[in-house]
Amino acid sequence: MKLKKIFTIMLSAAAVGGLYSCNDFLDELPDNRAELNTVEKINKLLVSAYPTRSYVRMCELASDNCDDRGEKNPNGNMLMNQNNYWKDMTEADNDSNVNTWQAYYNSIGVANTALQAIADLGTPAELLPAKGEALLCRAYAHFCLTMLYCLPYHPTLSGEYLGVTYLTKPETTLNPTYKRDDLKTVYAKIAEDIEAGVPLISDDNYSVPKYHFNRQAACAFAARFYLYYMKWDKVVEYADKVLGSDPSIMLRDWEATSKLMWDGKVRCLDYISASHKFNLMMIPLYSASGGMFFAWDGTGSRYTHNNRVCKTETFRSKRPMGGAYDRWKDNSSDKIYRHAPFQWDDNITNKVYMPKWYPQWEVADPVAGTGYSRSTFVAFTTNETLLNRAEAYIHLKDYDRATADMEAWSKSFYKVGQNGVVSLTRDRINEVYGNPASNDYIEVYTAENPTSRKPLNPHGFEIEPGEQENMIQCLLFCRRIETLADGLRWGDVKRYGIAVDRFEDSNYIDETTTGYTVSATLPVRDLRRAFQLPQEVVSAGIEANPRNETEPGHPFLQ
Repeated sequence: MKLKKIFTIMLSAAAVGGLYSCNDFLDELPDNRAELNTVEKINKLLVSAYPTRSYVRMCELASDNCDDRGEKNPNGNMLMNQNNYWKDMTEADNDSNVNTWQAYYNSIGVANTALQAIADLGTPAELLPAKGEALLCRAYAHFCLTMLYCLPYHPTLSGEYLGVTYLTKPETTLNPTYKRDDLKTVYAKIAEDIEAGVPLISDDNYSVPKYHFNRQAACAFAARFYLYYMKWDKVVEYADKVLGSDPSIMLRDWEATSKLMWDGKVRCLDYISASHKFNLMMIPLYSASGGMFFAWDGTGSRYTHNNRVCKTETFRSKRPMGGAYDRWKDNSSDKIYRHAPFQWDDNITNKVYMPKWYPQWEVADPVAGTGYSRSTFVAFTTNETLLNRAEAYIHLKDYDRATADMEAWSKSFYKVGQNGVVSLTRDRINEVYGNPASNDYIEVYTAENPTSRKPLNPHGFEIEPGEQENMIQCLLFCRRIETLADGLRWGDVKRYGIAVDRFEDSNYIDETTTGYTVSATLPVRDLRRAFQLPQEVVSAGIEANPRNETEPGHPFLQ
């Protein structure tokens, strides 16, 4: 695959709101931008500025949310194995490395084409909302690429870290040459696009705002980005615009979901409904994530969030808000959670997930029975935005506000005040993480005794021992639960320098919590924390990510 096929969209296809695949790109450079001469055409074009793949699967499988169920489980493939064990991903499938890379750059290409068309028309007032949307789409796609292919941001070292190529103009040549910007430059450009784009966003510009960068979604994206950028005040500024004066009325209503028909499809489709105020933006994908992260589907079940992880580190582990743990017995999960996690456990498949993803199928040929795996991705929610603000408050040492946000989130997820589930207060958090004599104390993780409390080695910022670290541990637990199957745990693993043990648990026995071993470990300082670029991209001349053995003097390793 040539470089031009990886980066360049066909502008004639963009003009009608679609994209040709890379295989359709011929040795001709169509240029029909003159056709983008109306507000309607440019708004139609921007429908294609949202990626058709996502970072979710790659990030989730690489994180500590997923175990390896072993070779006895047939529901896996080589690409998943490469992903799960932090190897170069060379295999192909719907969610492959190259497809994901291309999807983000296709989005960037569409956004840049729209921005050029708007500029060519003199940037009239009626196109300012479209300009804002294009800037946000461009910023978002580049940010997602950094989540996959870059090391975590560092205030002083990022100028020495490889970023991605930040494209700001439509491609106009047949054989472009690209160079990766450094990560510091990329983050600065993302921030520039966000600051220019957010004020221009108007929900009135959309027929269905939840499938676009509406005002709240744009601010939620800004809050997430500035969290990674370590601009704590900016996180609070943008999160406030999403959450309003009473965030508790903005959060997901798991209680209502639990009253729906006991059917995975019904509850998953409710999760992605645009009618809910806590869902800020949805993106339709060509992806098998619906099967991967749906508890009652065997797809990908070799590499998954299962009872071993659940019992020792997530849903069934000892938690800061208390309540029965370590078992499913006596319907304990129904007594603790406003909506109990879905579980499937048989001789082959063991999955534990909240009803977020549902496998969908788009028929291409009814006679041949062929088609595409589809999923709908909830890209931004009020729940995540609230926890992002809570983390920012912790870094600002505003512990009262941080605790209030974590408590609001906890009440949306747990039955606080019932069956031993207690409110999160500063005293409670400091007891759970700071008092070894307490029965509620959560011990520090080891491979021999896994817990949710991972040793932290933050990259580019410091955490004070004592209350600040206790607060961060509580926050990371809450966010891990909230974002499970969303891919965002990988961002926390990278930012906080959390080592990942890959457990092989083909012989796991839940009753005794035995039968698992560490088959590999991703250390805190390891260049594999930036996924390797697709082979096709490297072969076309883009600089590959360094690896420990080839660049032992890399500043990240020091």
